[in-house]
Amino acid sequence: QTRFPIAQGPMTRVSDVAPFALAVAEAGALPFVALSLMTPDQARQLLTRVQERLGPHAWGIGILGFTPPQLREAHLELIREFKPSAALIAGGRPSQVRPLEAIGVPTYLHVPSPELLRLFLKEGVRRFVFEGSECGGHIGPRTSWSLWSEQVEALEDFSSPEELSLLFAGGIHDAR
Repeated sequence: QTRFPIAQGPMTRVSDVAPFALAVAEAGALPFVALSLMTPDQARQLLTRVQERLGPHAWGIGILGFTPPQLREAHLELIREFKPSAALIAGGRPSQVRPLEAIGVPTYLHVPSPELLRLFLKEGVRRFVFEGSECGGHIGPRTSWSLWSEQVEALEDFSSPEELSLLFAGGIHDAR
């Protein structure tokens, strides 16, 4: 549980330190630590520090679904071991989500297009991140506003909206 319905997305060299995750959690949001291309030993050290520092606070782990298979499997194994409050897979596939959901780790997939959204829905995924091109990271060609609008339209035909959990990610680029 978090005080606010806000998630801080995983960002390499930003959200891969325990003090940052703790600050986000104490401010009432859900922090995600980024494993990126960390070796299994580096990732284990980070996750141990995060788990110790955050104590009862909710937190998540972000991984890349397109890393080399051996590294990706090591990261997935760490998620299974540490059992964070949530996981987020950038550039992932439904087949990577199912095993984590099966052990009780709510898992989000980045989905940059309505076409992929419809496909992932058919494959049983129910948690998504809609992240526009101004956000940086693993994004598609659409800006947040246009992507969000297209994704909501794609969801209009979905018969069980109460099953969905959606994160609308936006970039912060100026004072507005």
